[in-house]
Amino acid sequence: MEKDDNKQIKASSWILALLFILSAVVLVLFYGVGFDQTEFLNGKNLTAPQHTGTLILWMYALVVICIGAVLLFGIVNGFKNMKYRSIERKRPVNEDVRKEGKVSYAAPIFVLMIAIIVVSYFLADTTPLRLGNQHLYEVASMLKLSDVCLYSMYALALIAILCAVLSMIGVFKKRR
Repeated sequence: MEKDDNKQIKASSWILALLFILSAVVLVLFYGVGFDQTEFLNGKNLTAPQHTGTLILWMYALVVICIGAVLLFGIVNGFKNMKYRSIERKRPVNEDVRKEGKVSYAAPIFVLMIAIIVVSYFLADTTPLRLGNQHLYEVASMLKLSDVCLYSMYALALIAILCAVLSMIGVFKKRR
């Protein structure tokens, strides 16, 4: 079992490193190549970086990867827990069965993710935006979607910071 855990840790480390490197390349492209290009709009000279589209597409890809990973690993973890529970039910009652210190967080993560998305949806606004060229952007579904994504990212960033602080304090350490 420990061998499988080491493989998973190694694979996730490689994937994280790859995503970090790709993100660094996209940021270098954004800031290093064509960042000084300007666009004349409404009597103003505005900065219009050449790789803005690349950066936006990469951010969309990262959101899709994160959502896919949460769903995929949650489903896989749920099936592993079902398998464990079925094995546990078959064992005699007097036998002491423990899960070797592993705790499943799949269900709370799903509930938290759904709660964040629902709350973000109800907080989202569809007020039209005035763009730089003085036109109104009035597509309500896209305005709602962008607000949901922004509010979800804010909430998840706060949760990540809170978990990092609690982890440094030692709240998540295994007690024996």
